[in-house]
Amino acid sequence: MDRFDVAIIGGGAVGSAVAYVLGAYDLRVAVIEKELDVAMGTSGRNSAVVHAGFNNRPGSLMAELCVEGNRGFAALCRQLEVPYRKTGKLLVAFDQEDLAVLRRLLAQGEANGCRGLHLLDQAQLGAFLPQVGGIGAMVSPETGIFDPFLYTVALAENSVANGVHFFFRHPVT
Repeated sequence: MDRFDVAIIGGGAVGSAVAYVLGAYDLRVAVIEKELDVAMGTSGRNSAVVHAGFNNRPGSLMAELCVEGNRGFAALCRQLEVPYRKTGKLLVAFDQEDLAVLRRLLAQGEANGCRGLHLLDQAQLGAFLPQVGGIGAMVSPETGIFDPFLYTVALAENSVANGVHFFFRHPVT
């Protein structure tokens, strides 16, 4: 029976990312996955959005990691040869209550260190996207999209090239 220094349970994005990082060290690493391949569950079917970090509670670890991850994600995708586009995101307000929410999100995002967040008034929104309507909007230029399936596969393939062993059809109970 093979012996490993590290066993990672699950070959989704998180398990494959851990394998990718640990593959750079002199360790025997195994990824144990119940499915036939990586990214067969949630990781291959998520929204594919790289969030900027404005929607997380200021001071939280989630906010810190979201902003940090957003800043480094494009470079990682280039390294893995995974398509990535910084599309930006537009949150539209249709009434005063929505505008209050956008102002709160803007302040929260700024507290988290998000770059480039700004509000548009109704005229600016109309000039930017006339077909949308609304009375204002918040722009998040750092939001991006990627292919989560290709991303997870690229992490896993790089891990295997660095000596990580993947065991598919091996549920852990």
